[in-house]
Amino acid sequence: MTQIEIWRSQAAATLAFLVPKIVGNAPTANDGLVDDLIRVLNNLPARPDTRQPYAGIFPAADLPTWRNRAAATLKVVVPKIQNVEGSVYDGAIDNLIRFIRNLPARPTGRSPYAGLFPAANLATWRKQASQTLVAAIAKITDPKYVEADSKIDDLVRAMSGLPLRPILRKPYEGLYPATNLVALRQLVAKRLQQLIDGLKDDFNPKDILVDSTIRALNNLPPRPADQEPYAGLYPRTTATPNLITQAQLSAIAPYARQSRLTQLLPYLNETMQKYGITTPLRKAHFLSQTAHESDGFNTNEEYASGADYEGRRDLGNTKSGDGVRFKGRGLIQVTGRSNYAECGNDLGVDLINNPQRLADFDLACLSAGWYWDTRNLNSYADDDDILRITRIINGGLNGLDDRQNYLDRAKRVFGI
Repeated sequence: MTQIEIWRSQAAATLAFLVPKIVGNAPTANDGLVDDLIRVLNNLPARPDTRQPYAGIFPAADLPTWRNRAAATLKVVVPKIQNVEGSVYDGAIDNLIRFIRNLPARPTGRSPYAGLFPAANLATWRKQASQTLVAAIAKITDPKYVEADSKIDDLVRAMSGLPLRPILRKPYEGLYPATNLVALRQLVAKRLQQLIDGLKDDFNPKDILVDSTIRALNNLPPRPADQEPYAGLYPRTTATPNLITQAQLSAIAPYARQSRLTQLLPYLNETMQKYGITTPLRKAHFLSQTAHESDGFNTNEEYASGADYEGRRDLGNTKSGDGVRFKGRGLIQVTGRSNYAECGNDLGVDLINNPQRLADFDLACLSAGWYWDTRNLNSYADDDDILRITRIINGGLNGLDDRQNYLDRAKRVFGI
């Protein structure tokens, strides 16, 4: 899988998890965002202003059912977004060339540069585009500012990750020191050539909409203009061959519900990449322990109420109700107020006021990685020391046979 395909898979799982959790007995603004996204991904007409979200997409039903159907739809269609050659800036570059050369606007659905230059690969088109812009800017000889100057300034600022030009500032002012407009245009043309030649990734505009919807549902700030879709939401994977597949996970935990493995998989891969659990032996030990602790990946929290932890000062449970409030959650069950506080602090999530958040799929996996990392368990996995790992996680050797069975299957899966 390519990086963008991995990110789309993770985004699909995120949306499938978040959409059913939209709060409210009446359609909200978030439902409108989800409806818009589904329509765009399925090339459907925009929703009429008078129509409530989901109506016309799914058969009549109550709102929770519609949200569940929307989640299931997004889970299927997001990974199927087609690759489109061109970064988020290629369209703007194409538009600028057309404007400067007084050409008609790019037809809807046409890839950037197609129709401007003969058929070629993207790298060639970009080189042609940069050369064309340098030549076109050089032909702007008006001694006064023209409309093209504003558009050129806007593109350079956007591609450089700079703030928009203040309304009272002239184009290029503040970008480069130069004595006259001709010199400024030459400097900006050279900079545009560098920026265009440096473009690398390719995204479908639909990826941008998926990214913005996920951010809205998570109450996150908008994506910075210079940041790729999904970057900042998910880590960049530098070792794709180390990712595990659902087939491997199913072979290790054959009694797990497949629907749960589908939801866990992107977060398990994210966690294992983040905490260096990437060698066959490390993966085998991590997955065998998390499988045992989570009842074969069938639960993200312990089945007991947690009442037995009430008053456990060694766990930091000093307030009434702490036992139930901070019961074991996550694939390696984090338990107790003190551990919730430490885990939440390291992961950047308030688990004291939102303890149930630890049972969500993303944090269930990340908290297991956090626990694994803070106890230096990779080093014991490297030594193939199941006894030491089990004692650190469990405090004894409870369930050792079951852990060993998972480990044996994992070793066969990873060819150890």
